[in-house]
Amino acid sequence: MTELKNYLQDGANHQSRAVLMYLQIYNIENSWSDERKEYKESPLIARWENCREQGYVISIRSKKRNQLNIAFFEHRNSDEIHAVKWEQDSMNSLTISSAIFKDVYENKWSTSYSVKHGEVTNMSDWICKELDYYYDND
Repeated sequence: MTELKNYLQDGANHQSRAVLMYLQIYNIENSWSDERKEYKESPLIARWENCREQGYVISIRSKKRNQLNIAFFEHRNSDEIHAVKWEQDSMNSLTISSAIFKDVYENKWSTSYSVKHGEVTNMSDWICKELDYYYDND
């Protein structure tokens, strides 16, 4: 047995891990294939490490556009959960060092979306809507 606070600890903040748990049951419903009896599209996930901002980056690839990436984490100066959304292709997991944000995330406060402490379902709902919209408009 292990201490509760250390169980399933991968270095990400507890709020980011809670958002991840909600996202793990998410499917892009419009990608369902009756013929194959499975979803044609599945987002990819990786760790997001930016000093005190420890979370995850979820990505979905496109045939026509750049890959959509959404990093989510607890903000370093508040207890809020923030997300940064941008498009950039990558064969490997994107990091704070390899991300090309352009006009997004110009400073630590210019994130794409944020929710108050504990609003993990609101953040996961927003991420799901963004992924659905991206897939539906590809």
